[in-house]
Amino acid sequence: MVTDPFEALREPVTPVAPDPDLAGRLRQRLTREVFASTGGAMPQQTTAIRVGPEVTRTPALAPYIVVSDARRAMDWYAEVFGAQPRGDLYVNADGTIGHAEVSIGDSVLMFSEHSDLWPNVPVRAPDNPATFSHTLHLQVEDVDGTTQRARNSGAAVEREPTDQPYGRGSVIVDPFGHRWMLLRPPPA
Repeated sequence: MVTDPFEALREPVTPVAPDPDLAGRLRQRLTREVFASTGGAMPQQTTAIRVGPEVTRTPALAPYIVVSDARRAMDWYAEVFGAQPRGDLYVNADGTIGHAEVSIGDSVLMFSEHSDLWPNVPVRAPDNPATFSHTLHLQVEDVDGTTQRARNSGAAVEREPTDQPYGRGSVIVDPFGHRWMLLRPPPA
């Protein structure tokens, strides 16, 4: 039996646990890339893909909105508001997102896309709204910086940051047609 001369140079294999943040980001990117294509039919109506930490608690009230492009919305909310993916991303057989969640601070934002697979669900993404049925209120540390990030990322600024008796605030409309009031309450 011939001995491998390089055997003496090999170091022992020591398994290393991956960095959870890196693993999560890679998993999220891979999930988005794999399900970005809407071609072909999936055998099930909906497939769940883990994109964030397991869901533990949902606040008593959590907004659930419909957006035109949930993958882009998830990225936008992460970039502008620091949102973190949460739980499973449910992908419908037609490639649309049936359910997604992100954590923003101590709150949860749920969203989905319209799908013709569910004709009895009477909700749609806003289509160039001139009026709104709601405003999402978000407390942020830096109203000016968050407003500028939102503007740079495609939001319309409805009200520039100003000081009010209730704090410093602004109002934006995100690229998906949802109105947000950004507020930093006054010091206590």
